[in-house]
Amino acid sequence: MVHPYRRMFFYLIFIQLALLIFAVSSSLALNRNVQVISTPASGVGPLEVELRCVVAGNTDSPVSYNMDFGDGSDSELVESTAYSHTFTHTYQSGFYKPVCTVRKSIGATAPSDPGRIIVARWQFETAGDIDTSPAIGVDGTVYVGSDDGNLYAIDPETGTEIWRFLAGSEILSSPTVAPDGTIYFGSQNSLYAVKPNGTLNWPFNVGDYIFSTPAVSADGRTIYIGSSNGSLYAIGATGTMKWQFPFQTGDKITSSPAIGHDGVESVVYVGSQDHHVYAIAADNGALKWQFETKAEVYGSPAIGADGSVYVGECETGSATTYDFDFFRINVDGSKRWGFNGGSGFYSSPAIGPDGIIYVGLWDGYLLALNSGGTISWSVQTSPPRDINSSPAVGANEVIYVGSRDGNFYAFQSPAITDGDNENEKQDWVFQTGDIIRSSPVIDADGTIYFGSRDNNLYAINPGNLTPADSPWPMFHKNAAHTGAADSIEIPAVISSIPERNNIDVDVQTAPIKVNFSPVVEASQVDIDSFILEKKTGSGREAVDGFAVLDFERYNNSGYHVVAVFNRLNKSEPLAYNTTYNGTIWYSEEAVTDQSGADPYDQTYSWSFTTESAPVKEDGSGDGGDPACFISAISD
Repeated sequence: MVHPYRRMFFYLIFIQLALLIFAVSSSLALNRNVQVISTPASGVGPLEVELRCVVAGNTDSPVSYNMDFGDGSDSELVESTAYSHTFTHTYQSGFYKPVCTVRKSIGATAPSDPGRIIVARWQFETAGDIDTSPAIGVDGTVYVGSDDGNLYAIDPETGTEIWRFLAGSEILSSPTVAPDGTIYFGSQNSLYAVKPNGTLNWPFNVGDYIFSTPAVSADGRTIYIGSSNGSLYAIGATGTMKWQFPFQTGDKITSSPAIGHDGVESVVYVGSQDHHVYAIAADNGALKWQFETKAEVYGSPAIGADGSVYVGECETGSATTYDFDFFRINVDGSKRWGFNGGSGFYSSPAIGPDGIIYVGLWDGYLLALNSGGTISWSVQTSPPRDINSSPAVGANEVIYVGSRDGNFYAFQSPAITDGDNENEKQDWVFQTGDIIRSSPVIDADGTIYFGSRDNNLYAINPGNLTPADSPWPMFHKNAAHTGAADSIEIPAVISSIPERNNIDVDVQTAPIKVNFSPVVEASQVDIDSFILEKKTGSGREAVDGFAVLDFERYNNSGYHVVAVFNRLNKSEPLAYNTTYNGTIWYSEEAVTDQSGADPYDQTYSWSFTTESAPVKEDGSGDGGDPACFISAISD
């Protein structure tokens, strides 16, 4: 028999445990039922904000509210049984996450999810829209062009004007700052070179409007610029023309050129509205290759660490269907992969330190692509949609981009969030008064600059931020917008034919090729190891054939080694809807002595899949002209 006092003791313990469990569960429930509403949630400092702490009405009544403003100031405690309380606080420049902790009548307490308040350092007003991307000079000066016809130099600390240069017409070409501090930009028919003190060095007339942003060679001696007359120009630092390619590409060049290297020489890459991406020898203007797209190319190419060119296609006008691609192009002009993004790519891409490619779409999506061409993640902005702004990647794994909805967004990579909820990806939002087409730039101090069609340039420093350490973290490569890649390492194997992971390959394909870099010698390739295998239900089956080494022209500037696998029975087609695997061994260094260990210590393997067996056409459906509904550039 249990003693009465012991029974009472167990009863009290049970009650205490029950109360504890209830308190914990109530605390967890409060976490889901307490929120902070900030009004406004963005603005220019000093910014007075109302912080309304709201408790769900179906929970126990509050006893007190304690607001931690998140900026290091003293918290504020208020005793109240109302289901909401409003605090008022003034914030200076920065990013803040205020937390409201509510104490309930049952004694339980729980913090709200953090609020999000972003406060700009300053805004600089011009007399016209700002569609261009600002550039940063070597001394930190911010340069930006406006539709009012002026190029402005702005103090980065105070946001005050240092000087302005009147070009006489709207400026839709973003400025570029050369190593010597000269600022280059286009307006109407001319490329302007302006000294750091705001005086004109020289103009160069190209005869038609310039939307393109200039690219500057690493030594600062040559400036490359596209024109609406369809030509790409190379202009010397003294204002004289070095070459013009060609006299016309076939349509306008609004794309901004980018400077890379293909293992042989420096190359200028640029898109055209004639449905091509061009690779042009930087030294003499000779065409190296042209890559055909099925739509116009507006965006500026981004260049990866291995020299790959990333660019998307788009088209103006109306449409009933969407069928636009984003490409990764090898340095020899072959396609590494294409991603069908549907609505079209007007935005220029940026590359993160992990190789993720970020680009905006007409339908308001920010798209993150893996280096292999598959989706890593995506997030959509609010209506009215379309992202013409090019993203910038911070070292904090946050991606910054503007949208047609007038908001400037900071999106966190899912690598630093706890889920796929779009609200979790959204770090903060800064609201402007009009459309944002300007591409953000991040300076060395972590301040983000961007323009808006509300005529203002904004400066925001969320704290603890630098540009990402990556090959191409923002529009036109860097804060100066030079558009010139550096530290490119061309891989030994550039491409294969058919391309890696290619699908719908023609079953009549006979030779299978591996294209090596021009620096690879014939002795570095083990041609006897080149095999082709067909995937079967039980494994792989070798394809009969033989391999040989060949030499082909490389971008009109030399030869490179090509390994070719020839099928013995070329007249017999490959199997339909079947995956084939190719493998070859090679060495990254010249092979001089083969008497010792096998020097071929590297392997290149890839696969491709053939087309499906043809079916009888039923003749239904005629589609429509593809387009991405982007309004005319000059609107």
